[in-house]
Amino acid sequence: MSKQLVLFISPAFFGYEISIKNAIEENGYEVDYFDERPSNSALMKALVRTQKKAMDVLISRYFNEITEKIKAKKYDYFLLIKGEVIPESFILNFRINNPMAKLIYYTYDATNNNSLNGIRIQEFFDKCYSIDFVDVEKNAHLKLKHLFYSKEFKLQPEDNTNTRTYDISFVGTLHSNRYKVMKYTFEKFENSFLFLYSPAKWWFLYNKIFNKDYKEIKWSSVSFKKINLKQVASIFKASGSVLDVQRYGQAGLTMRTFEVLASGAVLITTNSRIVDADFYDENRIVIIKDEITQEKVNEIKYKILNKNKLSNSFEKYFVNNWVKEFFETDNE
Repeated sequence: MSKQLVLFISPAFFGYEISIKNAIEENGYEVDYFDERPSNSALMKALVRTQKKAMDVLISRYFNEITEKIKAKKYDYFLLIKGEVIPESFILNFRINNPMAKLIYYTYDATNNNSLNGIRIQEFFDKCYSIDFVDVEKNAHLKLKHLFYSKEFKLQPEDNTNTRTYDISFVGTLHSNRYKVMKYTFEKFENSFLFLYSPAKWWFLYNKIFNKDYKEIKWSSVSFKKINLKQVASIFKASGSVLDVQRYGQAGLTMRTFEVLASGAVLITTNSRIVDADFYDENRIVIIKDEITQEKVNEIKYKILNKNKLSNSFEKYFVNNWVKEFFETDNE
């Protein structure tokens, strides 16, 4: 019996798209993956978000090439993540050529941070999921689906979780008020690890000039090269706690939420909506505001020393289990 075929289109985001592709394949499907963007340069990403109409010719040509590559195949599923630039015509053409296929849409951004294109195309999909609590509450066609953690973050027998090098760490892309929150928080701890990423030097310079939250950030504090998931996992497994700061206007839980908890560290988060998650555990999670109090610092230190293991139900957020919901027929 031949494997069911999945067309998977997603922007590249720190290698997570590869984790998803591999997880789908490990669940017994055959997958054809295409990046949603013609290029992943910082300039291309900026132009797509700010000058999309000017990029339409390039985007259309790119998706026409994908259409040519897949036209001889018959797909059972089409999984699209984010849908920032994908043309409506591509989706409609896919539907015509694959009338029995199930179309599934997922976004890891709130409506406030998503493109108009990503919102408009949702009407063409059989199932639509979002990580954002508020968007799901406002839109009946959306189902809440949190993010996941990949295999790199699963604790292994050889991982020494009793000895942690850092009291606190932070790894993430520089945006909004992240640096401000991190600075106030890290000042309260002795041993810390910080990795701030910016996609390009010109983008960081632009924000240094026009964004007040960037004014005091030193060039030496920022990296313009990514680190891979294995490196991030290693840092988290060496950390007693990890700070996570969500974007302005987003109520959904970040990927870091799941990675930190899976790695055995205490999660420090600015997202108060985490109390609504089915895995919420006050022994492993500390909620803070932008400026951390000494009381919260004491709470974090106590929980680092006395943290417990997460329940087995957290396993559903392991990416190999997480992808299953997309393809369940009883979920329609």
